[in-house]
Amino acid sequence: MKEFRPWLEKETTNVLSPLNEQGKRILDKIRDRLNDVRLASEKLGDEAKKEIERGKAIRKAKVTEKLTKHFLKQIEKIIFPEKISFNELERLDKDLEKTLSSISQERSVWFPRISPSFIFARRRVDFAFTRLAGPITELRSFLSGAYLKARTVEELFLKTDEMIRLFNEVGEYEKRKASVRERMQLLEKQIEEGERDFASIEDSVELGNLAEVKQKAQQLRRQVKHELRHLQKPFIKLAKLARASGCNLSSEEVEKLSQYLKDPFTALATEGSGYPKLKSILIRMGQAIDEGKLRLKGSRLKKGREEIYEIINKNKLDSLHHDSVHVFSSIQQLLSSKETQTAKSRSEQLLRGLEELRKKREMIGARLNELEGGHEQSLERVSEQKRILEKMVYESIAKPIDLKL
Repeated sequence: MKEFRPWLEKETTNVLSPLNEQGKRILDKIRDRLNDVRLASEKLGDEAKKEIERGKAIRKAKVTEKLTKHFLKQIEKIIFPEKISFNELERLDKDLEKTLSSISQERSVWFPRISPSFIFARRRVDFAFTRLAGPITELRSFLSGAYLKARTVEELFLKTDEMIRLFNEVGEYEKRKASVRERMQLLEKQIEEGERDFASIEDSVELGNLAEVKQKAQQLRRQVKHELRHLQKPFIKLAKLARASGCNLSSEEVEKLSQYLKDPFTALATEGSGYPKLKSILIRMGQAIDEGKLRLKGSRLKKGREEIYEIINKNKLDSLHHDSVHVFSSIQQLLSSKETQTAKSRSEQLLRGLEELRKKREMIGARLNELEGGHEQSLERVSEQKRILEKMVYESIAKPIDLKL
């Protein structure tokens, strides 16, 4: 690909050089003839000025002076190309057509009106315009005939430049992908190290003991909830009665009742020996049931009464209470120890760091996928452009090529 453009320039020199030389000759003719038009127009303007100074045919002279200024202004708009190319020559042809059309319209309107004044000067202008028409016609024939080959070659160079741009774009995608992959690899390494450190902290004696005790607490939590399942609905109704002043519960009992509704394990674990607050609440509940203030239907009423009796009279929850107090106390002791607090703080810090790193990995992964898609599209465009370029080369210079990327 790096060698293609120099090779193409060399291969097309024989096509372009003679055509460009011919184009330059035509431009030189047009430039010379246009200069003749300019000189003839200036001569006409000079004669008009002299007539104004003499005070003769002033009206026609002023019109003539204004008309020649228009001619010169239109001629100045024509810009000749510095470099010969089909597009530049075509642009010049259109500019000439537009300019000469404007001048011709003004001539056809005003020359008859200033007749017979400045007759020789006007004839010089008409003659100069007539002579200019020849090389302009030659330019148009050149563009529609011989120079069409140059247009094909020029289009080939434009396609080549586009191919180089696309090829460079592919290279840029590859560089960006390599950079993002490098960042991803570094991030993966940091995550791997962070996960090892986190696992090491989690496996430490302090957090290991805490995890073990918390696991026991979870088991007890399920047991307490199961044992008090028949009191859940009565607890809710009793709490409503307390808010409506429908039963005589102390503020401590109301607070404890709320705790039994939200977290039965912690409520039981923080009770004193014989769980007196729970029994006091159940006594109030039994009274409310007897008084008809707390109403339960069917099996719920029977099971509720049985549960109240079992807990108050048979100390049904003694063993569960003992285990809950022991485990809850163990958790508090472990959480309050300096070693556990340090390990827990370090664990939380590592976890936050890992979460941040994983978010970055997700973002970089999305960016990499985006680059992969763009790279794939660029490769497809390069492949298509390669096929077009190879075909155009064959059609232009009759040489089959295989462009290596």
